[in-house]
Amino acid sequence: MFNYLIYILILIFGISSYVVGSKEIITGKYSPSLFSRIIWVFLAINSFAGIILSGGTKSSVLLGSIFLLGNITICILSFHKGVREFGKIEMYTLSLLLISILIWIFFDAPLVNLLISLFAHFIGGIPTYKRVWINPKTESFGFWSLFFVSSFLSVLISDFTSIKEIVFPLYFMIFDGVMTLLTLRKK
Repeated sequence: MFNYLIYILILIFGISSYVVGSKEIITGKYSPSLFSRIIWVFLAINSFAGIILSGGTKSSVLLGSIFLLGNITICILSFHKGVREFGKIEMYTLSLLLISILIWIFFDAPLVNLLISLFAHFIGGIPTYKRVWINPKTESFGFWSLFFVSSFLSVLISDFTSIKEIVFPLYFMIFDGVMTLLTLRKK
């Protein structure tokens, strides 16, 4: 029963994160890069496949599903409300995505693929970290903190038999946790 409740909370907090992000895009408070978001959808697909094929926990699969659907939603909204810039960061993340795809084609290494996807996500997130470091008001506390809570719950419910089972939620717990702390500086 306890696990069932945690799964529901992961679902609620994870979906709420993307609802907050979507609302901010619709109301003009946030304009994501369309090209970054297209790449991030492919990274999310790649990550999701990596989670499943590397033996991720049920909570990791649930979080990966939310991440995938959320990124698809943000990408769709970016077609209407996003900026159309393709810079060095997009080139780096696209390159890492292509390397990851080549690994899928030539090797059976889903965990390596997942790690490359997460690294590409981190590289793609550097401009966001930089922007929020300079001006904490540029990012949403709600968006980052809700996905942080969802990721934290996903790690919490894991049995910790192997790091590969929780690498996805652990990464997002750290990534979104740091972003949450940076956005708190505006208060």
